[in-house]
Amino acid sequence: MIRRQGHVATPEASRILQRLCYHFSRKIPVHHDAHQGDAAFPWGRCLLTADAALLRFDCQAADADQLARVQGAIDAHIELFSRKDPLRVNWQAIEPLA
Repeated sequence: MIRRQGHVATPEASRILQRLCYHFSRKIPVHHDAHQGDAAFPWGRCLLTADAALLRFDCQAADADQLARVQGAIDAHIELFSRKDPLRVNWQAIEPLA
């Protein structure tokens, strides 16, 4: 598995997390509450966490193409849900453990 982590600085992290998870749950298995979520995409997985200032994403998939699809789904929906005050996910690759 390869991973990528990202975050969005926003005081509305919990609201956005819940909105994302509710939206995703219409098509994929999702478990969530006000502060964390787990979205199981067909091509990978994304764990979401929210606190007072940040919405964090920890995405994983079997290969780079599938990870790009997970990241793309998150990016597209963050853009969609923040049209009035655009937000952008800051992504970092995570080195695999040796």
